[in-house]
Amino acid sequence: MRLERSVTIARPIDVVFAYVTNMGNVKSWLPVKDIRAVSEGPMCVGAMYAQTAVFMGRQFDSMIEVTHYDPPRLFAFKMIKGPFPLTNTMTFATTPDGGTTLTVIGDAEPGKALNFIGPFMTPIVKKQLENQVTALKQAIEASSVA
Repeated sequence: MRLERSVTIARPIDVVFAYVTNMGNVKSWLPVKDIRAVSEGPMCVGAMYAQTAVFMGRQFDSMIEVTHYDPPRLFAFKMIKGPFPLTNTMTFATTPDGGTTLTVIGDAEPGKALNFIGPFMTPIVKKQLENQVTALKQAIEASSVA
């Protein structure tokens, strides 16, 4: 399953990129209860994070690895341990008015881990992605970082 969603955020590209890639901000826009660095050092390709997320009322533990980190244009990660294979790619582009267009592309193969929702999976995940990018836009635009 592949889903894509773009949103325009009224903040400069460097601010949006910094916010998205700061794992301390993840809980403001994703259904993540906990996230912590597993690897040492700054954000970079190969950095790993353990997280506990909630989806459809179920709690999932997973490990993600950063696969692309190219400030301020590209950030991507993949789930290397967890209930199903997942990759997220986020691209950032400056708008003519100095804002940012963020495009989120998610690829997942939910398989047996989420077979309890069967054919309802795509519309549910699509709605969740829409809610997430809206929450992200609101969080960044409301933040005091300029």
